Amino acid sequence: MSAHNHSHHNSASRLDKAKNAPGAIYIKRSLHDEAIVISGSLTVITQNPDVCDIVAKQLEQAGAEITKLGGIIGHIKATTVLTTTKMISVTEEQAMIKDAHEYKAKIILAAIVFLIEQKEAGALIRQSLVEVRKYARGK
Repeated sequence: MSAHNHSHHNSASRLDKAKNAPGAIYIKRSLHDEAIVISGSLTVITQNPDVCDIVAKQLEQAGAEITKLGGIIGHIKATTVLTTTKMISVTEEQAMIKDAHEYKAKIILAAIVFLIEQKEAGALIRQSLVEVRKYARGK
């Protein structure tokens, strides 16, 4: 029986864990013909249920900066999954349900932009996630 190396799988698994760790911002930039393609993600734990509004505001701001620098936006899109936790407690025979007052928000975004430096475009999108993270932490 031959030895089998799992290092590629393990490093991919570690990358997934790092990307999904609360507060970790992941950004990947690439070129496709003349387009700069940026994908990113952020998971935050927050007590602010309107985090989606903040994501929208920050992505609008990134779009305005890209335009101001002479870039053209193909699109900037984000998906936000907001998860709440409820605690259920039974004493004697009565169940009580209580909100945890904390939300887990997983933000996944994709942007396609043109006529701007790849590093600059990535930095602007990353900064929008930094601002969302600050908001989520109440800063």
